[in-house]
Amino acid sequence: MHSSLTNADSAIIGGNLDVMYQAQLLLAEVTDTAYSRKRADGFTSTIGQHMRHALDMFWALKQGETRGLIDADQRRRGHRVELDRHAALNEWQSLADWLHSLSSQRLHRPINVSTQVTLYATNTVETPSTMMRELIAVSSHATHHFAMIRCAAYQLGEVLDEHIGVAAATASYEREHHSCAR
Repeated sequence: MHSSLTNADSAIIGGNLDVMYQAQLLLAEVTDTAYSRKRADGFTSTIGQHMRHALDMFWALKQGETRGLIDADQRRRGHRVELDRHAALNEWQSLADWLHSLSSQRLHRPINVSTQVTLYATNTVETPSTMMRELIAVSSHATHHFAMIRCAAYQLGEVLDEHIGVAAATASYEREHHSCAR
């Protein structure tokens, strides 16, 4: 990371790297079979599809940085990362390398975000943001999907690390709660 980063900048990049580490840990722990298998209980997305979706949000941010506009609805449905854990691992590593390249100036640069906002009609809005704010959003979003992945994996007979899918605020609460109980 750049030495010119503020403490907040470093924390946000560090938090995103934590999420990427969780993705890599998850991908190392889940089997190929579980990664691409649909559950019988009607859960509509595979673990791989959730992983691809989390990756898509980071890729939209990375691509949006160069364009000045993040397309939050950009999806790569059917991409090989849905079936190939190793392809997903490689993408997370590439994104981690990108995170390490971010400067404070790039993090604070204004950027617009385009996204659809209604379910029963097509209504796309564009709103101002910053890379820093969007990194907070995509890491939280990925953590939410990792929690769903952990539940899906459990239903498929896979037991993943207990910290996968735990939100930053929840981890802080648990640290405080456990330190008070001792």
